[in-house]
Amino acid sequence: MSSAGSVFSFRSFRSRLIVFLLGLLIPVLGGIFYYVNSNNTEYTEETINTYLELGADVFDYTREQQAFTLQAITNSLTWDFGFRTAYAAQDPATLFDAALNVMDRSLDSAEMLLIVDLEGRVIIDTETQGMEILSGSWQQLLFDADESEEGRSEMIIAINGLPFQVIALPLYLPRQVAWIIGGFALDQEFVDTVKETTLSDVSIVKLERGGDSSAQDLQVIVSTLATEDQSALAAQIQFDDSTISDLQRIRAPSQDYTSLLRRLYGQKSDPLQVFAVIQRSYDENSENVVQFRSLLIQFYLLVLVVSLLAVLFLARSITTPITKLAAVVKKIEEGDYDRSVTVQSADEIGELADSVNSMARGLAEKEKVRDLLGKVVSHQIAEQLLNNPVELGGEERVATILFSDIRGFTTFCEGLPPKEVLQALNKVLSTISDIVEAHQGVVDKYNGDAVMALFGVPIKGETDTDNAMLALLDIVAALEKMDSGLSACVGITTGVVVAGNLGSSNRMNYSVIGDTVNLAARLEGLTRLYGVSNIVSEASKDDAPGFAYRELDIVCVAGKSQSVRIFELLGEPAQLSDEKKEEVALFAEALRQYREQNWNEAAEMFSQLQTKCDNAQLCQLFLDRIEKFRETSPGPDWQGDYVFDSK
Repeated sequence: MSSAGSVFSFRSFRSRLIVFLLGLLIPVLGGIFYYVNSNNTEYTEETINTYLELGADVFDYTREQQAFTLQAITNSLTWDFGFRTAYAAQDPATLFDAALNVMDRSLDSAEMLLIVDLEGRVIIDTETQGMEILSGSWQQLLFDADESEEGRSEMIIAINGLPFQVIALPLYLPRQVAWIIGGFALDQEFVDTVKETTLSDVSIVKLERGGDSSAQDLQVIVSTLATEDQSALAAQIQFDDSTISDLQRIRAPSQDYTSLLRRLYGQKSDPLQVFAVIQRSYDENSENVVQFRSLLIQFYLLVLVVSLLAVLFLARSITTPITKLAAVVKKIEEGDYDRSVTVQSADEIGELADSVNSMARGLAEKEKVRDLLGKVVSHQIAEQLLNNPVELGGEERVATILFSDIRGFTTFCEGLPPKEVLQALNKVLSTISDIVEAHQGVVDKYNGDAVMALFGVPIKGETDTDNAMLALLDIVAALEKMDSGLSACVGITTGVVVAGNLGSSNRMNYSVIGDTVNLAARLEGLTRLYGVSNIVSEASKDDAPGFAYRELDIVCVAGKSQSVRIFELLGEPAQLSDEKKEEVALFAEALRQYREQNWNEAAEMFSQLQTKCDNAQLCQLFLDRIEKFRETSPGPDWQGDYVFDSK
């Protein structure tokens, strides 16, 4: 990615697709899994609750059925003639034997019988509890029976620590003379019977509270649970008001149980309370949920794997051609336009590949044009033409114009075949062009053996005029080193030009025009007259003050109405010898005397310079003018300028 500082950055498109897929699938599959698992868990808990409620109902139904049988047996005893006769005779032994005989014939539906008189005094007790008169729950049992319309009452009472379902019926002779109380134990046999019917475990527990309500003793009386699971039940079951009616989870050593409480005896404030605990295996009932959850996880993993494989395949089908495209584009960026990419697809990637190939062909053609144009014009002008709208017109720019010509080239060409002349000319022009471009100049055009160069257009620099001066010195020095005997004539000036595309709408050329261009050409032409290798204008001299100059004259060239000062570029100040500096100073003084029309002093100085300087032609030029001006005075307003009537 282009933004390296981004929180999420990827090194490949494949990684991005994979992360996107995982970011999409994991929350979706996780949400579905959570929803399905929650619903299955809720359904399992509802199923367990239903089983427990059903087990509790079966527990109550079994107890009620056995109580009904007990009632029938006890009721038959009240109408037994022998039993009634024995009671009338007040024969306890006979009554006790009769009670045992009834219990034997009840098939365990009656496991205890108790006969009390109307005052609650115990006459016989098959459990031999040692009671003489009933109290507590027994007394409440008789009170409820006496108050009921049916004349009967039933209750669960703990006898010797074991809960008994008891029922009280009146004994008539023919009026009521006593109460017969029968009962059966809610023992191990009873809970086993309930478990066979409901497939739920049943436990009967006894809770004894001390004086401090926080101190309690819980004991499992009977249970279908294993011994270690009974200990877990006693340790974990809660009897708070907020939990006694709720389902409770018991974590036993063998497995987890969901438990439902049924109060059998006592109230929450009583010191002794008995509860039935109906329990269902949570693990067995949740086995299907666990299996379904495992299958769901396996399915989700399969979906993830298949999705990852699909994404990898998709990413590969995308990244492979894109990688090829990236490699080709990189080669194109490096300038290798002959590369192309082949993508076997008709989608957007195929269109992109076609576009890249078309771009490569276009860039190759443009590079060929650039290369060809760079051979016809300078590199800077070629860039200007290629990167800007090609239309006629221009703009005013300040530029330094250099005109260079080859002195003695006509003589050099005499007697040479045209091919050798062309080779020699190309060699000189190549040398001049290389020097110009080395100093950030632009070769504008070639005209025979002449070269026109631009500094400051089309690209403006900070030291354009200095670069032109350095190019001048190098051109002069380069031609002097050649063994052809040729030398350079260079004219330079700086000023405003019009730069742009010149010509017609069908054929145009980037160039510059204006008085500055014309002046540079005239100055180059004056070099032969003054016997110097170069002439630069005052504007160029002022724009490049870091060089040493010699003022030559004030001239008004052909086609111009204003005079300009012209100078000869001598080089860098540090390179001038003392003799040269003395010569330049003497020439400047002679030129001053000349302009002040002190002809004798000026002539003497020019004559002195002519004998010892390397440019006798320059001194002779001024000596000739002095002779002319002695005959015809230029007038008192003359400032020393010289007017040229021809180019």
